[in-house]
Amino acid sequence: MDMENERIIKEYIEGDTVYEMVLKDRPLEECLRQVKEMCRLLYAADMNIDYFPTNFIMCDGVLYYVDYECNRYMEEWNFENWGVKYWSKTPEFFKYVEEHP
Repeated sequence: MDMENERIIKEYIEGDTVYEMVLKDRPLEECLRQVKEMCRLLYAADMNIDYFPTNFIMCDGVLYYVDYECNRYMEEWNFENWGVKYWSKTPEFFKYVEEHP
């Protein structure tokens, strides 16, 4: 972070997003294990992140969260009630795919 010039520099992370992995029917077991561990830590801190699958990249077996959104915990927006709907080929996932060709 460069406070003087008001910049945040992100590192490029090579790999597929969880969204791409769902589209390609790739296994998500390790992604799910890691996001659930993230949830455990976040919920304990009374926080949520944006669990949409485009915000996560799997690289060398490590799941990275690549978005900056972070909010106070609200059950309706947690992974189990909102995010998980987009981590498999659900009606919500297909609707998003259709609306974002």
